[in-house]
Amino acid sequence: MTKRIMDNDDWFHEWTSFKSGDMESFRRIYDHFFNRLFQYGCKMTTDTEMVEDSIQELFLALYTKKEHLSDTDHLEFYLLKALKLTIYGKMRKEKRIAFRKEDYDAFHLEFLIETDESGTIEQEKIDLILRSLKELSPLSREIIYLRFYSDLSYEEIGRILGIKADSAKKQVYRIVSSLRFILKDVMSQLLVIFH
Repeated sequence: MTKRIMDNDDWFHEWTSFKSGDMESFRRIYDHFFNRLFQYGCKMTTDTEMVEDSIQELFLALYTKKEHLSDTDHLEFYLLKALKLTIYGKMRKEKRIAFRKEDYDAFHLEFLIETDESGTIEQEKIDLILRSLKELSPLSREIIYLRFYSDLSYEEIGRILGIKADSAKKQVYRIVSSLRFILKDVMSQLLVIFH
């Protein structure tokens, strides 16, 4: 039997059921989103134990406050934003100093380029592409991740990052434009995958 892919409407119904006390819905939400949350958390910190603890803390908070949670049309966005706040809260607590967001803007994003079997992309160009991608600011890397990996809207990206949707859109445009010259000759031959 083929597993059906759930869309935002399905997750809205799961979320509503969970808020009404359905533990199966809670389990399905946890099981489905855990890996995505873990991957996103590991982009903010290399402390995987902190990421796992933050996810557990997040789901415990959701469970204990389920009757008071707001509705959401995009559950992944809701969970990513909540996890980011949870991780930053833990970082602030551990540092025991005034929290400054810029202290934690070290969004780790690695790029892997897969070529076709003929291997027609020159190693020079691959190195140039990877170097250009690695030189992106942490904020740019996070915007790229949220837009192309998590498929969030510019408004959702803006709300997670605390910037205007228009600003997120302009940054994606600038990033893509700056890479366009490098990629133009090889675009049909490569696939960029975010880890």
